Amino acid sequence: MRVSDFMTRDPPVARADAPVGEAQKLAVEVGLAVLFVVDGEGRLVGFLTRKALSSIPDSSLSAGKLASAPTVTMSPDDPLERAVVLLSERYLLLPVVDDERRLVGVLTSVGLLRGLAQMAGLGEEGTRIRVQPSSPVDAYRTLQVLGDRGLPLVAVLRGQGGELIIHVQGVLDAKGLLAELQGTLR
Repeated sequence: MRVSDFMTRDPPVARADAPVGEAQKLAVEVGLAVLFVVDGEGRLVGFLTRKALSSIPDSSLSAGKLASAPTVTMSPDDPLERAVVLLSERYLLLPVVDDERRLVGVLTSVGLLRGLAQMAGLGEEGTRIRVQPSSPVDAYRTLQVLGDRGLPLVAVLRGQGGELIIHVQGVLDAKGLLAELQGTLR
């Protein structure tokens, strides 16, 4: 899964040459905590926070002069996993730029949660089976049993302590399947 699948496209922006008063007005109207600033070609210059916008002494200054440069950007082709690490560390949202540094979107925590939910198959019908393999070979044996039964695999997740959470569809006898899987792990 890629960042482009879950980013918000064409976010509201302030032009770098626009007075910061206009940027402040836009941020208030749209309800943004962070407003990105772009140049005339749409290339990312930086961002302005709500706090920075509220403490501007002169609203006629250009937005580009007051914008803070971004410390990190994403590409639309970046894997969603990279965004998970960045958003969980300290970022509220991530600007997404193309090869020419044009702002093409923003990845928010909501977009990231949508992506993670899709990766995990949340909301899809099926059965979640929890097993504790003692080795990688056990994990593959477990998947082999499911494959031999022809069960459609929705997702495989790693839980605490190496536990596998396997989400499959088409299970008619969950207790019997779990017993069979436990037998392969011994």
